[in-house]
Amino acid sequence: MMDHLADVQSKLASKVIKKDSFTKLEKIAGVDISFSKENLAIAAAVILDSNSFNILEKKTIAVELLFPYIPGFLGFREANAMVLILNQLESDFDVSMINGHGILHPRGFGLASHVGLLADVPTIGVAKRLIGGTYTYHGTPFKVIKFMNQTIGACVNGIYVSIGHKISLKTAVDLLLKMRIYKMPEPLRQAHILATKTAKQEFG
Repeated sequence: MMDHLADVQSKLASKVIKKDSFTKLEKIAGVDISFSKENLAIAAAVILDSNSFNILEKKTIAVELLFPYIPGFLGFREANAMVLILNQLESDFDVSMINGHGILHPRGFGLASHVGLLADVPTIGVAKRLIGGTYTYHGTPFKVIKFMNQTIGACVNGIYVSIGHKISLKTAVDLLLKMRIYKMPEPLRQAHILATKTAKQEFG
């Protein structure tokens, strides 16, 4: 089964758009999932104003994740839930930050790319650790990450950022830096807080 899923990821990776496909960056969404017992989870989305950092909208839904957790195949487990919560939002957003990798992935198709392609929206992959692979780092002030001589992401103060879909790496990095108060960008930090809090309330 893993070979088949890997082939699916490799084929879908060719459909990822790696350039900016929007006209403004005013409303930034963050999406995260908090787990409880077994496969129950809360998916949360928060939209922030990119200048004031005010929260414009937030939503949560309870979901059951039926696909098992397998490193490198997180999209098959979490992408549908993330698309579902994005579709629940009543406000428009320009870009969504996803708690997971985009093209910074051994087959170029991590969770953020999976969500972006399914929902047909611009996404950025933001993660705290790398998936296994042989990567090289180049440059400052942030380090560009290459895999098989292809630029696939960047490491910014210990946070890994990459193209999800319909955005360039430069814009993804610039937006990550703009939207930070703490280590994680604020849309994702707020989504994580909301998902965790709601999961405790729902599941105990």
